[in-house]
Amino acid sequence: MSKYEPLREHLARLEDVVWAAKLNEVEEIIGTSLPKSAREHRTWWANSGGSLVHQNAWLDAGWRVERTDLMRDVIVFRRLRIGGTGIAGKSSRAEQGGKSPQRLAEKRLTKELAALRQPTTVTLRSEWVTLGDVHRTPCSSEVIPEDAGVLRFAALDGDDVVTALVATGSIRRAYRSMRLRTAEQNSTDDDSGFGRMLVEKAGFDPGAPIECDVVKPGNAWLLTDGRGRKANLDDPNECQLVAQLLYIQELQNGRKSMLLQR
Repeated sequence: MSKYEPLREHLARLEDVVWAAKLNEVEEIIGTSLPKSAREHRTWWANSGGSLVHQNAWLDAGWRVERTDLMRDVIVFRRLRIGGTGIAGKSSRAEQGGKSPQRLAEKRLTKELAALRQPTTVTLRSEWVTLGDVHRTPCSSEVIPEDAGVLRFAALDGDDVVTALVATGSIRRAYRSMRLRTAEQNSTDDDSGFGRMLVEKAGFDPGAPIECDVVKPGNAWLLTDGRGRKANLDDPNECQLVAQLLYIQELQNGRKSMLLQR
């Protein structure tokens, strides 16, 4: 039996029309490493068939290679016909009849985990809204939303800009906390205490200008491998994730920063 027979069987069982496969995923399926030429030459993935057993594996299953991206180790297969060949169908039925449910479950789990182990790129697209200097923008201002979101306070430390990011369930409440501290107003509620802690940890001079920006609901999108959706900032865990990604961006831009949750 050809070592590429498991690839043929895998393709014959797929219900999708297109399969974008990582090379290491193909290796997981066939249970061995691909030859060096498969990683270096696009012609290895041609659809000529004939005596080339590896190409016959996908052609016999009713698939062809549509595109190769060896820089990213990705091969895109496209189905030519539904169900593959009669041989593929018989092989699949025979395999299912000859294996226990536990063995089939183990094989399926192995296949699913191979996909889960692929590298994933998570990207944040966000838009900051300016609230202004904390000393000049009152808490009652209509530009201060009540919603959950991420606040960024920024101040000068010599020639450098220092920032503090706050993931919060209430933008207005967290902003009020900072405003109370910079105005040196005494308060017995929790807002005042959080503002004092924020100023101390960030090293802000409460009497100096402190600018504030916010990422509010609708202004943040999470993209995973190119597929995106709006971030749900009302979910504390997702709000914190957005704040962490923004914090990393601050550090990558060379700014001294800190991250808090309110």
